[in-house]
Amino acid sequence: MGQRFYAWVAVSGLVLACAGGYLVWRNAGAGPEPAVAPGGRFASATFIGDEAPLPPFEVVSDAGAFGNEKLRGRWSLLFFGYTHCPDVCPGTLMLLKRLQEDLATRGLPLPQVVFLSVDPARDTPQLLKEYVGHFDRSFIGVTGTDEALAPLVHHLGVRYARNDDGQTPHYTVDHTTAIYLIDPEVRLRAVFSPPHDAPAMATDYARLIQ
Repeated sequence: MGQRFYAWVAVSGLVLACAGGYLVWRNAGAGPEPAVAPGGRFASATFIGDEAPLPPFEVVSDAGAFGNEKLRGRWSLLFFGYTHCPDVCPGTLMLLKRLQEDLATRGLPLPQVVFLSVDPARDTPQLLKEYVGHFDRSFIGVTGTDEALAPLVHHLGVRYARNDDGQTPHYTVDHTTAIYLIDPEVRLRAVFSPPHDAPAMATDYARLIQ
């Protein structure tokens, strides 16, 4: 992918300590329990089946404002990370590329993939466009302030923390590594928790979108 790409994903001498948990349900009990999965259990997904849509939020992509309406009318997969992530983020984006290829082979509708940066100081909309484009040009990269992200991350149970002491530009960010499936009515349908497996996710996705 070229030297420029590896400069993004390599952080000199530092190792990312990612938060392994994927979903703290509505801040430990602040909302309803997940519904029963349709058709039984899933191999890689936790079925949620929210009845209400995601709360209004507005972040930005290279094409302008990005919010609820950009998710309406199609299935979407959301993943939170940052472009300087040395391993988890590029690995997950490669997995999502493989997932898209698997779904296309099965003749299934492809979900919109949205990469949401939790590092707005370094991740500009243009940088995000170039970064996600190395994996798939259809992927969308968006960014926003902590305040702009707050409604969405609170609803989904996302956690992140920047290890920035102001002394180095090469800080890491601990972040939730789950992938969130949003339905065409902008409701949280399911959560794919790590470790991720593209074939298992494709099989579960086919059941979830029925």
